Amino acid sequence: MPQSSHRLAHGVWAAICVIVGLLLIVPGGGGHPPAAILLPLVFLAWVVGHGLLWGALRLAATGQRSRADAADGQPWPLGLRVAAVGTGAAGLLGVVQAIGTVVTGKLYPADHADLWAAMLLVWMVHAACFATLLLRRRSSRPFSAALAFGWAALLGAQVVGQLWRGSPDTPGLLIAVAIMVSLLLFGTYLLLSSKTRSFFER
Repeated sequence: MPQSSHRLAHGVWAAICVIVGLLLIVPGGGGHPPAAILLPLVFLAWVVGHGLLWGALRLAATGQRSRADAADGQPWPLGLRVAAVGTGAAGLLGVVQAIGTVVTGKLYPADHADLWAAMLLVWMVHAACFATLLLRRRSSRPFSAALAFGWAALLGAQVVGQLWRGSPDTPGLLIAVAIMVSLLLFGTYLLLSSKTRSFFER
């Protein structure tokens, strides 16, 4: 991966943190306590963000070098890009959950230990899928599809539950069905697409 991409990614994250920090210290809100007390959290986010970026970029570089045909510059298929963004964002939620728990001194965002552990496990599974995608492992394609199917099944169960109880929220139900169908189609695409399959072939 070009060194310029590394610098750009780190530069964008640093700029975001600087902007957030400036917004916190610029006078205006007059709230109590002042927003500036959140600056340590911004610094923590800056450090953690750079660490995560460094790790992700290193994984991507390792995955590119592992390809026998890496020199051909084959671009990532759109479906795999979507899978990487989705699993990466979900993995980031796990990081937020862990940091929030440490900072607040209590389980965050769920109060019950079982639910908290289940949420963290789900985000960790997504983070693992994200890593296999960056490393260009062949298993990452069915792994990503399985996650899409899993979320579709969860939405399907919620839809059935609403219908079973009666008086469903029609707009919300339609949105849930649309997302469920999209996830099913996306997972099927990852499994059947020749572009995604060939991307992992040496």
